[in-house]
Amino acid sequence: MVIVACEVATEADITPIPTATVSPVPVVKNIKANLQGVQINMRVPPGWNGRKMDDGILIAEQRSSFHNGGKLMGMQVYVFVHEVNNFPKPVDSESHPARRILQQIIAQPALVGDSAATDPQPFVWDGNDAAYYLLNDTNDNVSLVMAVVIGNQSQLVAINISCPSNRAASIRVSLPDLLADLWVNGALMSVSGIDALPNPLVFPVYTNLKATTTP
Repeated sequence: MVIVACEVATEADITPIPTATVSPVPVVKNIKANLQGVQINMRVPPGWNGRKMDDGILIAEQRSSFHNGGKLMGMQVYVFVHEVNNFPKPVDSESHPARRILQQIIAQPALVGDSAATDPQPFVWDGNDAAYYLLNDTNDNVSLVMAVVIGNQSQLVAINISCPSNRAASIRVSLPDLLADLWVNGALMSVSGIDALPNPLVFPVYTNLKATTTP
């Protein structure tokens, strides 16, 4: 009789069966605020931080937005509202109030300092007069500033999207996602409204002698 020894499997010999893991679904977060009588509701992208400020809504990639010296650590979006009547009346036949207001803003050193800015360009967003300009500041940050006039041309909703200049191209790429769920006074602002903006955006180049725009 041949005796065959049976090997007993130990715990070390048993290959564990992997268990399926389920990744948690990111919780969609929105921020609502009443800014100068205008109801703003916007989505906070997953992983970003958002909060209501005294005069607007801020969402940012980084919890602390700035390095020492004013250089941004990541992208951020700031939405705020102005009364159109707070700006001087046009002195010419300007037919685009949003463009007129942005022109007045970039003409004020107290607001833009020595930053390089492009001439505001008009466009139409969901039937509302709108305009935008591009800015490159002294801290090596770039910004896209958009403004849309609503409420029978009585209110100006401004959207400022900024990031470090070495990520300038990411602003235009990120626009559809950042503005995919922006509501103003209960109306969804269509993402197709920003199709009028050039792609890519050509930011001005900041120099100590002021700005030039690269083609």
